[in-house]
Amino acid sequence: MYVALEGVDGAGKSTQVELLKNRFKNALFTKEPGGTKIGENLRRIALNENISELARAFLFLSDRAEHTESVIKPALKEKRLIISDRSLISGMAYSEFSSLELNLLATQSILPAKIVLLVIDEEGLKQRLSLKSLDKIENQGIEKLLHIQQKLKTHAYALREKFGCEVLELNAKESAKNLHEKIAAFIECVV
Repeated sequence: MYVALEGVDGAGKSTQVELLKNRFKNALFTKEPGGTKIGENLRRIALNENISELARAFLFLSDRAEHTESVIKPALKEKRLIISDRSLISGMAYSEFSSLELNLLATQSILPAKIVLLVIDEEGLKQRLSLKSLDKIENQGIEKLLHIQQKLKTHAYALREKFGCEVLELNAKESAKNLHEKIAAFIECVV
């Protein structure tokens, strides 16, 4: 089963991934972008080079295609639990040029069976971002991140509607422990 954790920067995805690693020791943990060696290089170029937004979108789609072929497909064939920090949902939410059709092509229409969506309000986001050094995306401001969060929700629920992906939306301001228990129960429903 393929599970994706989604949320804007600062929502607590990384914390939840670490907690899940302790609980699901046999699962394959991966991330997008950068879940492969090629993906790490593509991610570095996409985030650090002065390139057009369209070129950046295609770098991330290339990463997604390689990640699907070399990580997701083999793990699904082995019937492993896959837990991914981000997925095509983030690809569509963070880019102006990344359509569902292009992402379905890149992922060979392999979608997460379950999507965990961590949602945080403006106050919580400001508080969390004040505690860390900001990257290029986070430096675009709270309003931009809230806009991206809305797009994450839109895309997650569109996948539920069109393809039957299950979505668990959680308030990221809950305690890490409470969130972890809810996420683990959601995953364990099928595992």
